[in-house]
Amino acid sequence: MSRIHNTVDSGSVKMLRFIPSGRRLWIVVGKDGEYWTDPELGFCSCKDYYFSTLSKGHPCYHLNSVHQALLEDKFRVFEFSDGDYTALLQAVAEDSANQLLR
Repeated sequence: MSRIHNTVDSGSVKMLRFIPSGRRLWIVVGKDGEYWTDPELGFCSCKDYYFSTLSKGHPCYHLNSVHQALLEDKFRVFEFSDGDYTALLQAVAEDSANQLLR
């Protein structure tokens, strides 16, 4: 089974949905941590995105996993209030920055 299917089937794709706005953050649990992805923008916070995706134009497996999870409707949904959005986004950004510096 492919890495993408393993990621989707293991429940590693998470959508954080904020109520009532409906804003969403997508998180993929990878082998080295959690990565923030934006499938609409084609963005991922993983190192591969910065070192390969931007230069070669091929999406990382985290982005491909989100797209596959959407196709199969296989992702975990966590709901938060809109008041939590800024704090969660900041925490995700800080975690992403720390992973890139490793």
